Amino acid sequence: MSDLAAAATAFLHHETHLLNSERYDEWLALLADDFDYRMPQPVLRDDPALPRHSERSLLAWESVASLKLRFERILTDFAWADRPPAFHRRHLTAIRVAPIDDPAQVAVSADEIVFRSRTPEGSTVTSALREDVVDLSGDRPRLRRRTVLIDTDRPDLAQIALLY
Repeated sequence: MSDLAAAATAFLHHETHLLNSERYDEWLALLADDFDYRMPQPVLRDDPALPRHSERSLLAWESVASLKLRFERILTDFAWADRPPAFHRRHLTAIRVAPIDDPAQVAVSADEIVFRSRTPEGSTVTSALREDVVDLSGDRPRLRRRTVLIDTDRPDLAQIALLY
């Protein structure tokens, strides 16, 4: 494994740990200022050669600013829908690192399984493909972009709202 691949893999493991630990301020510090998070709409198609996710319709589109607002709201008395918080655990597998045009950045894809449990809703297991761009320049790595390709044809609100 190259040094860039090892650095990107270590970064993703750390980033996943912060999300699992609900250390959102520390997680936000890992994001580039122009961070872009997208979850395209899954599409059922008869032709297996066609893309399985929409190229135009998004279920989620987040930035650093919108994520900061989300986490700030969770800490207020007005986030009654988030209390009690759900249990969740993210598991990354099959991490693949590839170079891109900018030598200081790498494309990283990973399969992710997320377990979520909350009473009275019960438990769910969701899988997705994450496609990231990690910037390894500067004093520390930064996550520049994440696209989440969720593996369900009709995701529910909890699956859409969860950060992958």
